Amino acid sequence: MHGAEDASYLNCSSAIQCGGLQNVSYPFWGLNRPSYCGLPEFELTCQDNTVLINISNEDYRVLRIDGTSQMTVARNDYWETFCPAKFKNTTQEITNPFSYTTDTVASNLTLYYGCQATTITLATIMTSQFTCIYSGNIVTGYFLTKNVSDVVSSSSVNFSAIVSYFEDCNTSVVLAANQSAIQEIESSPSNTTLVSAIDEGFGLTWTVDTKCSGCLASGGQCGRDNSTGNFVCYCPDKPYSSACPDNLDLISVADLNLNYCKEHENHREHLIGFVI
Repeated sequence: MHGAEDASYLNCSSAIQCGGLQNVSYPFWGLNRPSYCGLPEFELTCQDNTVLINISNEDYRVLRIDGTSQMTVARNDYWETFCPAKFKNTTQEITNPFSYTTDTVASNLTLYYGCQATTITLATIMTSQFTCIYSGNIVTGYFLTKNVSDVVSSSSVNFSAIVSYFEDCNTSVVLAANQSAIQEIESSPSNTTLVSAIDEGFGLTWTVDTKCSGCLASGGQCGRDNSTGNFVCYCPDKPYSSACPDNLDLISVADLNLNYCKEHENHREHLIGFVI
């Protein structure tokens, strides 16, 4: 039986619960988990029962967290649509500590917006055309799963003109997607398969601090020292650098026995003084 437990240990013992994601802990933090319970890049927020994480200044929906070192995410502004409220030229940049999983295609799916009417023959890619409406205006766009130069044969008489046409579109957005979703788009290009590929999301992975498993095994909670950035194992009595001491329970029992002996001794002295 323990006495008063360390506040940081108690705080980091609580897990994040939001929508379909339950029992989310280190390296994640946010909501009911203070920043010292996770790593800076892993802050989660909960909006309308949806878990969000910000990576490279973009909000992503966290669809799944698999184990302790992998998750599936999808662009929040493109959820169930290819016509976001606003769009800007973006490349799919994921920075440390995250990296793509092996089944993720990071740079092939590109959406072009604001492409002007043209007399150039685009028969080979017309099936990828779509339209969005902004402020009452129809905006023409295309989605491609390869570079334009790879889609159009270099022997085509319109090769240079087609490449220039896409370069002149107002905006281009690069989205990561799962390899199987890219293959589905290529076998059946349509607005439906495009949205499905975006909503399916893509995988991210990261390296877990090797000390965390030892900390958990010792009965502690993984976290960090916000002032130094070092790993910390929050234990019932106080924080430690890597794991809780093996004799923590024995120490607590010994302290309990000592307190009992002291109280018993004080009570005995009080009785002796009363008799005298």
